[in-house]
Amino acid sequence: MAWCLRGLFSVLLVGLLSGSVVAEAYAVASSSASDGSCDARGLRTATVEAHLRIDHEDRTYAKASATTTLTVPMSWRPAPHLLLSTGSDRYRRAMRCLARGDHDGVETRWEEWRVKDPAVKPATAPSGEESSHKRWLEVRLSAHAWVAQRGTVAVGPWTVEVSRTRWDVRLTPPDTLGQARWHEVTVDPGRPGARSAEPRATTKEDGGALVWRPSRAQGAPSVEVGIEPAWPRAFAALDDSPPYAVYSAVGGSLWLIAAVVAVWCALIVLPRHGVPDPVEAKAVTNLRNWSLTLLGVALAVQGRDVSLAAAGAFENTPDWARGAAYAPYAWLTSAVAGALLLCFARPTRAVALLGAVLGVGAAVPVLLPGVTGLDPERFVQPPGPGYVTVGVVWGATVCSFALPLLGGALAVRRLAVDGGLWRPRRQRPRTWLLMTGVGTVVALIGGSYAAAVERDWNRASWLSPRLDPTRLVIDDSGAVQREWGYGAWHQAELRSSLLWFTETSQWWWFGMWWVLTGLAVLAVLRSRAVRTARATTLARRGPKAVDRLLLLLLFPVMAAMDIGVYTGSEAVVGSWFFLNFFALAGILRLTGRRAVPARPSSGSGEPLATTLSATHRARLLDRARRYRELHAGLRGAAGQTDEDTAARRDMETRLRRLHRWRASTGSPDRLPRDVSVVDAVLALGPCDTWWENGVRAARFTQPVALVFSAVLVWDKQLRGDALTNTLYDRIGLPDVATQFVLWQIGYAAAGFLLGALWQELPGRRGPAKALALAVAYALPIGVFSLGNWSLGEEQTTLAFAAASMLLILTLTGVRMDVETFRGELLPGRGSLSLLPVVYRTRYLSMQFAWVLAQAAAIATIVQFFADNGGPPWMFSGVSP
Repeated sequence: MAWCLRGLFSVLLVGLLSGSVVAEAYAVASSSASDGSCDARGLRTATVEAHLRIDHEDRTYAKASATTTLTVPMSWRPAPHLLLSTGSDRYRRAMRCLARGDHDGVETRWEEWRVKDPAVKPATAPSGEESSHKRWLEVRLSAHAWVAQRGTVAVGPWTVEVSRTRWDVRLTPPDTLGQARWHEVTVDPGRPGARSAEPRATTKEDGGALVWRPSRAQGAPSVEVGIEPAWPRAFAALDDSPPYAVYSAVGGSLWLIAAVVAVWCALIVLPRHGVPDPVEAKAVTNLRNWSLTLLGVALAVQGRDVSLAAAGAFENTPDWARGAAYAPYAWLTSAVAGALLLCFARPTRAVALLGAVLGVGAAVPVLLPGVTGLDPERFVQPPGPGYVTVGVVWGATVCSFALPLLGGALAVRRLAVDGGLWRPRRQRPRTWLLMTGVGTVVALIGGSYAAAVERDWNRASWLSPRLDPTRLVIDDSGAVQREWGYGAWHQAELRSSLLWFTETSQWWWFGMWWVLTGLAVLAVLRSRAVRTARATTLARRGPKAVDRLLLLLLFPVMAAMDIGVYTGSEAVVGSWFFLNFFALAGILRLTGRRAVPARPSSGSGEPLATTLSATHRARLLDRARRYRELHAGLRGAAGQTDEDTAARRDMETRLRRLHRWRASTGSPDRLPRDVSVVDAVLALGPCDTWWENGVRAARFTQPVALVFSAVLVWDKQLRGDALTNTLYDRIGLPDVATQFVLWQIGYAAAGFLLGALWQELPGRRGPAKALALAVAYALPIGVFSLGNWSLGEEQTTLAFAAASMLLILTLTGVRMDVETFRGELLPGRGSLSLLPVVYRTRYLSMQFAWVLAQAAAIATIVQFFADNGGPPWMFSGVSP
């Protein structure tokens, strides 16, 4: 155990140690690398064109894109340095003079993003003619920022002041370009248009962009444009400010609370349906205890989120160090969540002792800060604390992350083993193997986190001099102060990221608890299905009563899509749970009478489901084979002779006899008029119980869903702006693999519901049954899309998700139909050879056309994927 903790500590310590070594190198470097001043006089002949475009269309947050084009004479002293490597300090110094002004210290812009490095290439003289006396360089700088928070957003030479109902755009060029020749300044305010503009614009383009063309003597114009954005964009920009942040935090917790309440409703009904056996009793107890555990974890984690939102901790304020005071409390909430999970899992004494050690290591530093010497605000600023304090923070971070992972892994094991979903070789888990797995996850997440932190720091400080040691300076009052260099601020950012690690990673593991809720529900369903299957053959029909309620609950918990939010706020997220629940319930209610087992028998009028069970499978399969043979004989007996007519009548009589049935009273009856014996056997599915049908269908979805899961992950996390989000998100890269697995789990849950509700869904064949379930999946997506359309927000991959679910379920339905007749498969033949057995030639061509139409629709949707992703997760780091 000790070696494992020491190993984890060493892995996570690499980032900070590397920062310390680099800082020492910075401290001995000479500050003479910077070549004096920016030589602003040499830029008098330079020309500047500045453009700003604010894009409001099909986005939750407006995107401000700035492009600055400069034509710089080679006579300008730092101009040759623009041709050097982008990693050299001379290049950074020259580019900083053009982009930020004459500033030697460390500067960070966390809200500004760049798709690529500035483009530098030879240019003609500003007059348009090639000059033999002077050479020129064209420098093109492109950047963008997201109007996602109240306050000041800086992008290129522009600032956007964001208030409640008004955005003010100002041109704030660096002082080095104050005397340059400004040829053109353009502001495109987007569809809302400009409410005010100072000074008066020279012209206006067709798209609504305002253009200023200052005279040679004016220099940089003082452009200011007022914008009143549409209310969805204005509201989205305030989602991190109270009280809007509080509404979002409370709404985000309502989904879990709705799930817990729904579970409690099912628990109230469960005891009324028979006396449970020991396996079912254990599964029901686990479901009850898990609902209480989930509620406690949600209150601990999201309750803290609500308090932070009320305190304004998510706002972007100049006093950036103040927010560090909130970070250590995440250690405490993670410790509470981990303790609750361990209590639910009932671990061995050794594991419980280990959990207690981790809990103490996470809670003591925040409960007794005086003992550890931790001052969060000083911890994230130079010069930094001692090694003991840093070590305490490291320990609390590792403990607070490892404890919920340990408790979560044991909780999954308990739910799966007690419910009969998994039968391990050992009754108790091996402690060393469990710790190795948790340590591996901690190391992988920690490594990804450290890499993203370093990548983000390099982005925000890209123009800061690397060879910038700490030095003493004299301020305006004559006092001597220490000006911290690049290395000191780099270490401060590493410490700040370490302090916020638990807060950031908390949302990664907290977002997966729906899987455990689904496992708890599945465990109860399995225990009841196995018990009732042993008790009576009648229970081998479709699920009834409380089982059906649990299946309806499983749909929003595991199968339905995480649709999204409006205006960046989670205030209405809880409503999606009920919308998905009632969508499936409504579909089953409206179409239940069209299911084959629900149709009335021709004689008694009672539903076919009253007597149809798995005990009839062998007889129905034999009748189905004779049914196909007789139909083939009828098609062949096309002659007009008396013998042909007699043969046809004999086959028709035998066909009518195949429809004979027995009512529940034992009296003679007949199958429903529009139901053949093939339809009746297909209504049973390939397995004897609805649980086995569900498991079989869930397995069938997995190979088909691989491609669609990959496309969804690619579009949401690996394409365009989404790729930027993934690379700079602290846990973005591990989350790619996580989301792929979660999509597969969601498709498996949808397949399970298709198989479990096989006798409840309308239609005679699998593709028709799949259509009903896919409609229930798509209805909430359609409602959300209408809201997005009315608010002018992005649609992301909603249409693709709905279409892919339909195709996956359709192919799963076909496979279920084929598996039902697998006993008739000839040796050496594949499963596809059974398609003509299940579907007659005319219907087979229709099924092929239906599948091809779905595939064509999906291919068309992919071609129209738009790159309108939202902003990356904001990690406001240190700001010197």
